[in-house]
Amino acid sequence: MQIVLSAAKWTEQNQLLIYQFGRALTSEEQNIALLVGVSKPERVHICEVPEIKRPQEPELAALCEQFGFLTKDTIGLTLGYGIYIKQGYLTTRLLSHELRHVYQYEQAGSTEAFLTRYIGEIMQFGYFNAPYEIDARSHEIY
Repeated sequence: MQIVLSAAKWTEQNQLLIYQFGRALTSEEQNIALLVGVSKPERVHICEVPEIKRPQEPELAALCEQFGFLTKDTIGLTLGYGIYIKQGYLTTRLLSHELRHVYQYEQAGSTEAFLTRYIGEIMQFGYFNAPYEIDARSHEIY
């Protein structure tokens, strides 16, 4: 599936940017990661940004548009062990949700395996009803 390979490349490029410009989790944030199942919280980095942007690659951008993914209202996005958080929105609830996606990446075993399932779920069920999203919401800590 070419779209998965394109998405994986974009994910890995952005994960490197998060590592370069972001920060490691605090000890309190690492504890939250452990509570939602992350096995390697020391690998997770967060980068707060003014806006979480869609991929520029036309096929990925079109997919995002079609399924309402990565809109101007997006406040968090997990890319492997990297997490983008929109500036001013870092809360325990949002962080625990995004950290559950890190757990999902770990369980999938690779970026490609995670994205194959995640993209498939969004295409089949829509973003809100995708099983990975339901799982992440069920692990939010308030």
